[in-house]
Amino acid sequence: MDSFFLVERRGLLRAFLAMGGSGLISAALSGCAANSVTSGIKRVSGDVFVNDKAVTTANLVATDATVTTGDSGVAVFVVGKDAFLLRKNSRITLKPQISSPSKNSSNPQISGFQIHSGALMSVFAPGIRRLRTPTAVVGVRGTGVYIEASAQKSYICTCYGSVSIEALDGAKTREEIKTVHHDSPRIIYADSGRIQEAPMVNHKDAELILLEGLVGRKPPFVGSWGKVDNGY
Repeated sequence: MDSFFLVERRGLLRAFLAMGGSGLISAALSGCAANSVTSGIKRVSGDVFVNDKAVTTANLVATDATVTTGDSGVAVFVVGKDAFLLRKNSRITLKPQISSPSKNSSNPQISGFQIHSGALMSVFAPGIRRLRTPTAVVGVRGTGVYIEASAQKSYICTCYGSVSIEALDGAKTREEIKTVHHDSPRIIYADSGRIQEAPMVNHKDAELILLEGLVGRKPPFVGSWGKVDNGY
């Protein structure tokens, strides 16, 4: 794969460690994170904005919020039972559930999001989510995904679970993908709508463990800490 949205992994990992990421990962693996972490911004580094206002870890994130990061920004946050890692120079807009049993609950859910640009990892509770990039629409159900998005192309790795990917070109190219452990990354091009096989790049199992731990879960590939590529 070319240098499209190449993430400076060392810098990201340093930011995680500075934000206490290693402690959260340990908590996730021990199964105690669900008792201590609730919805909202969990970790921030650099410039992070919710609806164009600078945030701290005290902020909640509404189900219709737009979250943006600057040149050095990293944000880890939870909305409902879904968790997110938004990397630098990224922007997403969450989409609320219009009508559901949880509509009036204290822990409302999203129906999906639109990623306008940048890079995002997200893990989802069971239920349908609809994700939109500049070049594709992705339907997910209880899945972990990593996305890098620009106007020219989108990189989508289904880290585990099932998704449907549909290109936004006139031909409406579509593919159903089911994976266990980063088996079938794809690039979707804007000019042709082509869906192309790609390698796994720029994300780590440890990040998935971190996010799932924030919502009281573990990725399905986790047997023990020693069996995953933790990146730390």
